[in-house]
Amino acid sequence: MLYSKLFGKTSKTITRDAVIASHRLLVQGGFIRQLSTGRYTMLPLGLKVSKKIEEIIRKEVEKTGAQELIVPTLHPIELWQQANRDKKFGSSMMRVVDRNGSEFTLSATAEVVMLDLVKQFAPSYKDLPINIFQFSQKFRDEARPSGGLLRVKEFVMKDGYSFDIDETEHKKIYKAYWKAYEDIAKKLDLSITIVESDNGAIGGTISHEFMVETNVGEDTIVKCSCGYAANLERAVFVKEPVILDETEKELKEVEAVRGTTMEDGVKLHGLPLNLQIKDVMYVDEKGRFILAVIRGDYMVNETKLKNLVQSIELRHATEEEITDILHSVPGFISPVGIKQNVDSKHELIIAADDSLRTVKNCYGGSNKKNIDLLNVNMGRDYKPDFEGDIAAVVEGNICGSCKKEKLQLTKAVEFGNIFNIGFAYSNPMDGNYVDKDGNLKKIYMGSYGIGIGRALASVVETHHDDKGIIWPKSIAPYQVHLIGIDLFDESIRKQVADLYQNLLDSNIDVLFDDRLDVMPGAKFADADLIGIPIRLVLSKRSLSNGGVEIKNRSEKESKVIPFESVLEYLTNQ
Repeated sequence: MLYSKLFGKTSKTITRDAVIASHRLLVQGGFIRQLSTGRYTMLPLGLKVSKKIEEIIRKEVEKTGAQELIVPTLHPIELWQQANRDKKFGSSMMRVVDRNGSEFTLSATAEVVMLDLVKQFAPSYKDLPINIFQFSQKFRDEARPSGGLLRVKEFVMKDGYSFDIDETEHKKIYKAYWKAYEDIAKKLDLSITIVESDNGAIGGTISHEFMVETNVGEDTIVKCSCGYAANLERAVFVKEPVILDETEKELKEVEAVRGTTMEDGVKLHGLPLNLQIKDVMYVDEKGRFILAVIRGDYMVNETKLKNLVQSIELRHATEEEITDILHSVPGFISPVGIKQNVDSKHELIIAADDSLRTVKNCYGGSNKKNIDLLNVNMGRDYKPDFEGDIAAVVEGNICGSCKKEKLQLTKAVEFGNIFNIGFAYSNPMDGNYVDKDGNLKKIYMGSYGIGIGRALASVVETHHDDKGIIWPKSIAPYQVHLIGIDLFDESIRKQVADLYQNLLDSNIDVLFDDRLDVMPGAKFADADLIGIPIRLVLSKRSLSNGGVEIKNRSEKESKVIPFESVLEYLTNQ
């Protein structure tokens, strides 16, 4: 490819929101351009890299026995409603209505469509397992798209789906995808950490994320030296007892002229934070009020809370809702007696963290202004509707797996994920197969995804220097970046043109900087920015030194090799 003819050149100008390396370098290098917030055009250089990533993924996924197909982008909304998927995805779904009034959702993922497709063939046990995948556009109305390709509203994904007779058979494909993802990451030269994760809107109970650790990651992973690793949304830790041997004391009200923070309560009563009850009031998508109750030294993990109470979306209750509907007081909310104050047309649920089993005789608000309660005990003074782990892990908590070592928190980007979906879709959609006795049984499902743009950006985040990108050879847009210097000299121009043609004839993918009006320094800077693995320079100077200057992008020093040895050198790389 002649650089002078390449659509999409390097640029020194970047937008203010390009604050992370991959976003900045991909824009400056001429790989992507923004169309609108969260939507990017893949320019020729970017598309070449994307296609190479796709081919690596395709080859490894096919080793699991998967077959490639593609389904339409517009999904009938009825299928999503049948599986309650429209509720799960909520406001992130993008919808359209055709001229006949039929409503569709733009594909955010494809579990329901793939299951519907499999159902059309009325499978028997002889047809299972079915393992299928596609590369297709996905659309999600992200509230806060950011980081260039790391969080977008439209992207290409490899999404795979498996259909089995039971969990035992499903685990075989799950394990095969696990290995495939490890091999894909290795070929992309990405170091990954595999963590337990929350299934979120996908559904099911078990999933794992393949994470690339980087300071710009929006996800947080929790790790222990014992080998335990989990997403922050799923991680567990040891909640050490504070006082359990005390007898339960009499509940009493005391005057509490204080501020509304936890620190104000500690200062006023002179009692430790871990004995104070923290009360956080939420409202979910159904309009239910959810009172999360937790030990004062812990924070609420909203994902864990949503899973516990089976909500899809949560927001903090407003001061007006707390005072006018719940008849409580911001900063003085209490689980004790609050349900008696709530209007009958409103539903209030109390969700208690299991850390409250590690304390006795707690203190906190009373639902009255400037009045606190002392000696509050769960079970006696209030009964939660739900009880479980809703606590967020923080650095230094004791690992819930080995129960000895301290947990560490690390920023990361999600490279890929695998889900054990089970019957989450088969049950509501009557996804059945016929067993060997002629009976209908539910199909057991799995789901497996990798975002192509995010994979590309993750490579750049972990493969760059202050001059630009350093592409791994496996996915570089070109194998060689050929630079011609002194091109006004007819002899030089002919020799570099001959070298370019020889490279093409030898099936070496090459980008040839043939520009006449650009200084050598600018050409070298562009080569470093674009990041192709090998740079060849042919100039008067290189010829006087013995031939063609060659330099690996990942190395500082260059060397000169004879003109006639270039092809042999490249072949052995």
